[in-house]
Amino acid sequence: MSWWKLHKRDKPGQTTSTAVLASASIITRDQVRSVVGRKQEWQAQGWDFYRTVPELKSGIRWAANGCSRARLYIGRIDPDGSSRPTPVDAQGDDLDPDLVARLLAPLEELAGGQLGQSEMLRRFSVHLDIPGESYLVGFDDPKTNERRWLVCSPSEITSVGGGGKVRVQLPESQTSRIELSLDETTLIRLWRPDDEFSYLPDSPLNGLQEPLRELQGLSAHVLATVDSRLQGAGLGLISDDVTPASPQQSDGPNPIHSDPVTAALIEAASASLKNRDSAAALVPLLLRVPGSVEDKFKWFSFATELDEQVLPLREGATKRVAIGLDMPPEALTGMADVNHWTGWLLSDTGITMHIEPKLGLVCDALNSQHFRPAWEALGVPDPENWACWYDTSDLKQRPNRGPEALQAFKEGLIGAGPTRRELGFADEDAPTDEEQNRSLVQQIVQSAPSLAPSLLPFLGIRIPETEAAEAVADAVSDNPDAAVESGSGPAELPAASAATPAAPPALGRPGPPDPPSVTASASESAALEWRTSCLDMAVRRALERAGQWLINRGGRGLRGQFRHVPLHRIHVELAADSDQLDAMLADAYREFHAATPGQPCLHQAVDHYVRALLLAREEHHRDYLARAIAQAGCDGQAA
Repeated sequence: MSWWKLHKRDKPGQTTSTAVLASASIITRDQVRSVVGRKQEWQAQGWDFYRTVPELKSGIRWAANGCSRARLYIGRIDPDGSSRPTPVDAQGDDLDPDLVARLLAPLEELAGGQLGQSEMLRRFSVHLDIPGESYLVGFDDPKTNERRWLVCSPSEITSVGGGGKVRVQLPESQTSRIELSLDETTLIRLWRPDDEFSYLPDSPLNGLQEPLRELQGLSAHVLATVDSRLQGAGLGLISDDVTPASPQQSDGPNPIHSDPVTAALIEAASASLKNRDSAAALVPLLLRVPGSVEDKFKWFSFATELDEQVLPLREGATKRVAIGLDMPPEALTGMADVNHWTGWLLSDTGITMHIEPKLGLVCDALNSQHFRPAWEALGVPDPENWACWYDTSDLKQRPNRGPEALQAFKEGLIGAGPTRRELGFADEDAPTDEEQNRSLVQQIVQSAPSLAPSLLPFLGIRIPETEAAEAVADAVSDNPDAAVESGSGPAELPAASAATPAAPPALGRPGPPDPPSVTASASESAALEWRTSCLDMAVRRALERAGQWLINRGGRGLRGQFRHVPLHRIHVELAADSDQLDAMLADAYREFHAATPGQPCLHQAVDHYVRALLLAREEHHRDYLARAIAQAGCDGQAA
């Protein structure tokens, strides 16, 4: 026996649960005659208004289209109720695959899956807004032997006799009907309960009959007035003293009236209504009268003047209807101060206050009358801990969330898939592993040019100087004594160009200093270390001057934002342009130049080194400085 049949039967020793929502119930054999087919007068009038008042139809479809874009899912209920149910697919590997399959089985079968559920939610919304109730019918199709689900209005389902059967109108055609036994059918009634008598259905149209009739009457009046202005060009009276042309009898489609004047009026009016280009719409009907007419001719118009108060009255009635509907009034009447930047605020309010409560009613009904009984039949432990709920994230997407998605991706808050989706790309556009690795290397080289010599070979770019340095390093590691005798070592690397302030290879990865035995004696190494310490002070002074310039240029806001950042590190946080370097470093080396007269090589090397740090937004390290001075060829000079 199918699970949907099992869940309808009472278990041995167990009575039927009385914890049933007031907005949903499974129709039993005892209830079918008292519930199904009972329609109230206002429900029939609501369908008439829906078909004839375009403002009403637009508002109801607005809410229905919003509900259709929601997605149903199965999730675990939060014990304290502070958040939405957590989806099953977000539980990770904690759930048994067999349990997941049993939880999802009723949802996957309901209405044929996600596409059918979208139409199901749309029809639920329309029915709850017009007659205030709807029926969910599940039965085995005799033609396909597959489970079929229909959402029926009260007009599409009636009770048959007293044998517990219902007759359902199928959507295929007017004559397509099927009789179903409640023993073999799932019949769930959903309704918006009346505030006084909860067993009765209610809808916004129950309280909008007067403004809807007013709007309907005003629209009919405007239409009649417009038609009256198109029924010919009026009547022209000519004095008997004037000799008009004798009109000839017409053989038109309208029969000639016994009164020739009346017949002529009818024929002229019908001709103008059928053909707006007819002469009858422009030339008045001419009649001859005995006696004198003012100035021998007088014209009468049969058109009704359009009342100036009609259009404001109709706008007022439209606002009353918009306020009474279960939707934001601005969505129907429009707002002058809403644009594409603030439109999402209106949308979020409409979703939260109007669409989500309706979806909650539907989900509560499905949980109590369909899912939990089905999970019990399928052997799901603790079915009360699970629920079918709705996801309206597709409705709440704000326009142009690409920058926010990129920032969230950089901070590790979302993955690459959601980021691509927000930017309008598909998962097929994702880079391959090789492309990702190349992109990562390029980003590292751009942010830290000092790592370029070691990373560029990964991109297929070979640097001759790097290859020579690697060969020297290999030779030194293989035969250190030969390297000392020949004078080979890192000091033989080419010096940085004095014309370009770009980061030189000397800003490479900091590593252990060269062995003193390779480059100089112990005393010379101590002198070089002392000189590097003095130059380090000059570099820090220049970087502090540049950092103070960047802070002053940014204003008071930057002073507060970076008050805890040392001045010599400000350039790491704030970017500097090459055309700003001269202004940033003005008078930055005054004390340094005064303390080291006659040392142009050191002056130039330190300046190039500082400029490279500023442009690359790199921190200063003593090892970087020592290598830069060595490559500049200033090792033989004393500070």
